[in-house]
Amino acid sequence: MTIRWANGKEIGSGDIFETLHSGLTVALIATEREKLMRCCPSESLSDVVLRSAEQQYDYLPVTDDEGSEIVGLLHSVDFVRNSSCTGFVEKHFRPLSERDMIGANASILDFIKEADSKPCRLIVSGDKIVGLVTLSDLQKLPVRAALFALITGLEIMMYEAIKQKYPTGEKWKQHLTVHRQKNIKEKIDNSAKGDGFVDDLLFTQFCDKRDILIKSFPFSRKKKLRCQLKDIEKLRDRLAHANEYAATRADAENVCGIVRNLLKLREEIKTQVLNIAGGPEGEKLSSQQSE
Repeated sequence: MTIRWANGKEIGSGDIFETLHSGLTVALIATEREKLMRCCPSESLSDVVLRSAEQQYDYLPVTDDEGSEIVGLLHSVDFVRNSSCTGFVEKHFRPLSERDMIGANASILDFIKEADSKPCRLIVSGDKIVGLVTLSDLQKLPVRAALFALITGLEIMMYEAIKQKYPTGEKWKQHLTVHRQKNIKEKIDNSAKGDGFVDDLLFTQFCDKRDILIKSFPFSRKKKLRCQLKDIEKLRDRLAHANEYAATRADAENVCGIVRNLLKLREEIKTQVLNIAGGPEGEKLSSQQSE
C-alpha cells in the first residue's frame, strides 16, 4: 500500500519513516551558541572546571582569546575532583575535528546512533557553529517523540511482515500462548459488539507481534533477537508512561544501543519479507520454517 505525501509522489512506509524523522532535527534539542558557557585557552583550568561544575556542564566550547571563534572542546567533567586540575585550558582541551560536528538539519536519530561514542557535537549551519548537543540532551521532549515514533514504526513493520506471511486466515495465532489467544479473542468480541472490528492482528500487543515474528521467520540468533525486542518494548513502555529513560549516562548510552539494534532489525525484517515475495528462494525459506 502506498500513501500520497505533500509532494504528490507515491511513497511506501520506509519513505514515510524518513520523512517523519527528517523533520525532527538535532537543532530542536541543541543549546544555542549564544547560551553556551565558554572558556578560552588562557584561562585557569581549575577556575573553568569549578564554573562548569556549578552549572552542571560536561563539555565547554573553547574559543580563541577574543571569544569570537570556537577552536575546540574541553571535557570539563574529566577534571572534577581531579588533583591534576592545574595549569591552563590550552594544555587540556581537544582541538576541533570532523567527529565533533553535526549538521543542524541532521535528524535526532542521526545523533542518537553515535551519541554513546560521540557524546558531544557542535551544530553546524552553513559555515557557522550555531549550537551544541550532548548525550544528556536525550532526555528532551523531541527525543521522546523521535524514539516513540521509531518504535511505533517498527511495530507497524512487524504487523505488515506478519500479514505478508499469513495473507489469509489466522494461522499466526498458533504462535501465541493460550492465555494470549484468549485475551485477544475477548478484545475482538468486545469490538465486534460495538461494530468496531477491523482486523484480528490489530488487537495484538507488541509482545504478541514479537513472538509471532520470531516463530514465523527464519531469523538467525533468535534468542538474542528476543532479548533485543524485549529491550525495545521496555523502552517504549517508559516513553509511553513518561518515565525516565535517559536520566543517567549509562541509561542514555543504553538507549543508543537499543536504537542501533532497532534499525538493524528493520533491515532484517525487510529481508525476510522480500524472501517471501521473491519467488523460489522465498518459497524455500517458508518451507524450511514450516518444517
